[in-house]
Amino acid sequence: MAEASPTRMNLLLKKRQVEVATSGAELLKNKRDALLGEFMKIIPELLQKKREIDKDMQRAIKTLVVTLGVDGPEELRSASFAAKKEYFIKVLEKKLWGVKFSEISPADGRKTILLRGYSPLSVTSRIDDTADDFERLVDTLVRTVPLEIKMKRIGEEIKKTTRRVNALEQKIIPEMKEQIAYIRRTLEDREREDKFRLKRLKAKRVK
Repeated sequence: MAEASPTRMNLLLKKRQVEVATSGAELLKNKRDALLGEFMKIIPELLQKKREIDKDMQRAIKTLVVTLGVDGPEELRSASFAAKKEYFIKVLEKKLWGVKFSEISPADGRKTILLRGYSPLSVTSRIDDTADDFERLVDTLVRTVPLEIKMKRIGEEIKKTTRRVNALEQKIIPEMKEQIAYIRRTLEDREREDKFRLKRLKAKRVK
């Protein structure tokens, strides 16, 4: 930081800058604490979603293996070609302490046999169960992804905010306080010198 000219105006200016920087550091710490609270709330929810994904994936793969073994890949492939693939979601852009993230409101991806696009008479119950299990898995994945993205962005913002707080408290504010101390010392030295000169002038006049 450039050395300030030792004037009373600069002394007042530096004092004001320290007040602003200190206030800014407090606001940033409040922001960091609020983001950290949100971060900690996401963790158990995300862990629960991960467990659901593992459970749904195991169920879906198990059902798929059985269906492939009994009905064969051709029957399964034929049903998959006929099935409807649309999956509609609503994306909402939100902000939390300046952090942008998306919230996804998915429609339920699971369909009834009549809505899957293939004829109920052309597939076995195993094929339909396979479709149901994989629709459940996709639904859980879609609901989990926004949580992961939100958590990542909040984590990055916490790091960024912490760096700013550290920069203010450990570098910028101490440097400004050093400048204030320097200006005060210089002004006090000048004041003593002025008093000393005045005394000498008075002494000369008396003589």
